[in-house]
Amino acid sequence: MHNGVKDAFTEKMIAAMQGVRFGNPAEAENGTLEMGPLIEERAVKPVAEKVERAVQQGATLACGKRAEGKGFFFEPTVLTNVDNSMDIMKEETFGPVLPIASFETLNEVIGLANDCEFGLTSSVYATNLNEAFYVTRRLQFGETYINRENFEAMQGFHAGWKKSGIGGADGKHGLEEYLQTQVVYLETDI
Repeated sequence: MHNGVKDAFTEKMIAAMQGVRFGNPAEAENGTLEMGPLIEERAVKPVAEKVERAVQQGATLACGKRAEGKGFFFEPTVLTNVDNSMDIMKEETFGPVLPIASFETLNEVIGLANDCEFGLTSSVYATNLNEAFYVTRRLQFGETYINRENFEAMQGFHAGWKKSGIGGADGKHGLEEYLQTQVVYLETDI
């Protein structure tokens, strides 16, 4: 988050995450929940460990924790005072955890984003399209979404860079993985 809007953004994000309605979808009325549980205990434990490790490494837990009671629930969680040296910024966390880091310049944030061994999906939110495309051309990710949520189009190609997204899917490029190519050379002077 740019330092100029970090405090206001963080305040709004914490409020939004605290307002997420989560619980057991089987016990809820239709449309009353926004988030269900993780799939099993083996999914909850690593999320909790990553949050705890982030705090040990200097992050601040702004909101969220393992939800008390029955089930595999982890509250929507926000971590602040996060930097790229922390594991939470280097490892994939398959849970509702949002670490908020800050930056000052465009080139700095591009470097921070690329300083990762993964590269499946990235997002850029900007009011200046020239800046958005400047960033996009420099990001080392298989897909980048500008000013929208992450959901790929079927005609697109869904594949990552680095250690993300082995292979590709969707669109004509994805179909090519299921085809076997044959090249034939013909000499007509027989």
